[in-house]
Amino acid sequence: MSQRLKILLSVASAALMCAPAFAQDLFIQDATVVTEAGQQADTDILIRGGQIAQIGSDLTAPDGMDVLDGAGQWVTPGLFSSFSTLGLVDVAAESSTNDMSASDAGTSVSERAVDSFNPRTAHIANTRRRGVTHAVVSPSPSGESIFAGIGLIVSTTGDFESVVNDSAFVHVALGETGSSRAGGSRSAALAQLRAALDDAQGYPSRYRSPSDGDTLSRQDAAALAPAVRGDVPMIIAASRASDLLGIVRLKEEYPGLEIIVLGATEGWQVADALAAADIKVIVDPVQDLPSKFEDLGARYENVLLLDEAGVDYAISNLTSFRVTKPAALGQHAGNAVGNGLSWDKAFAAITSTPAGWFDLPSSDIATGPITNLVVWDGDPLEATSAPLKVWIDGEEQSLESRQSLLRDRYNPLNESDMPHKYR
Repeated sequence: MSQRLKILLSVASAALMCAPAFAQDLFIQDATVVTEAGQQADTDILIRGGQIAQIGSDLTAPDGMDVLDGAGQWVTPGLFSSFSTLGLVDVAAESSTNDMSASDAGTSVSERAVDSFNPRTAHIANTRRRGVTHAVVSPSPSGESIFAGIGLIVSTTGDFESVVNDSAFVHVALGETGSSRAGGSRSAALAQLRAALDDAQGYPSRYRSPSDGDTLSRQDAAALAPAVRGDVPMIIAASRASDLLGIVRLKEEYPGLEIIVLGATEGWQVADALAAADIKVIVDPVQDLPSKFEDLGARYENVLLLDEAGVDYAISNLTSFRVTKPAALGQHAGNAVGNGLSWDKAFAAITSTPAGWFDLPSSDIATGPITNLVVWDGDPLEATSAPLKVWIDGEEQSLESRQSLLRDRYNPLNESDMPHKYR
């Protein structure tokens, strides 16, 4: 490793690992304040000791307190990424930094993403500085199994204690991906899933030895059992309308399942069936053109028609770097607004709706301890808006990241006295 690279890495690492102290007293004046439900109001906020002491119109800033002129600025709950592989991979093409899947492993459901999660990856800070305070983190399926494993919920503080729920859901792939994993057909994928659900339902009575299940080992059956009971959701990746109807039938066979469909590109075609089965979906409003055969029915109105049918949905950025950094979440929700979805529904789809699915406490803006709060320099669903301040669990966070450090270091207007290559 060159001396120059060593210096760069040490500076970036030190900046990311040393959390600076922040003043916990602040008066935000005349900002657009947005509740979790997406309701907006121009108001003032008084923060003392990390708590919201007052909120209302025409408040007066106490003498000597820092004042943030909120004119043109927005105050909202933190954004919630409903699907990502954040913290499981640094460089996708470098296997030593990629823990998304294990193609040669003999396990499947019981692989826990929390055992691979790295809160100090650079992508965490890059995501936090875009207003995302919490994220679903999921492994990916590999080998001959449709099961990716057990996912988790994290905050984006970058702390080692940032895991909120280490066993939040089970991830399964159907559709084209599941078909290829199961041997080449959708029938094989669904047969593997049904057999696995039966194994989990029969656990532990049917297991006299570790290999007594039809498709799952005793270890994997034990890991799947909470999802079969409905104690945790099952996220099932599928896009084609006929695959989604297959999932509806699966819910009829196993009514205890709490199903969240990931993708649902052709969901608009079967929206009424999804709503009637109480199946939730995670969609990307930008996924409006076919990229695979299972996406031939893609259209920008997908989320609008799902909303009209009463489907419970969250918005994700599945088509834009979701693998490592769900930082573009607000922009993708903004695209839905541009195509006709109301602003409040789009905002709820990246905050309160998915957070509620995973039983996270409310982050509404009210007097009392700050939970998760972001001050933006404009509409958070606009691509050009950025956070000015971020609080997670009542603690103000750094907005510095390796990305911002490199930007500043190589800025041609940098006035540092150091030689250019050392700035």
